[in-house]
Amino acid sequence: MNRITFFTKPECTLCNAALFVIKRVQATVPFEIETVDISASGNEEWWEAYRNDIPVVHLNGREVFRHRVEERQLRALLT
Repeated sequence: MNRITFFTKPECTLCNAALFVIKRVQATVPFEIETVDISASGNEEWWEAYRNDIPVVHLNGREVFRHRVEERQLRALLT
């Protein structure tokens, strides 16, 4: 099964919009979602990599989106 890793941090409005699109796709295409708060303790590596670029979305370990998620493109990547 495909796995989305969603990198976010609190109070991120772009993240809320991106997650809405991801969940809308998930309603018809099955996949797992892991959410990573880059500001949480233990995630310093992700903070350094993405602090100015969230949200960031990985599909099966590979970055596929940064800042915004395009629904049509996400569906294509998952099928």
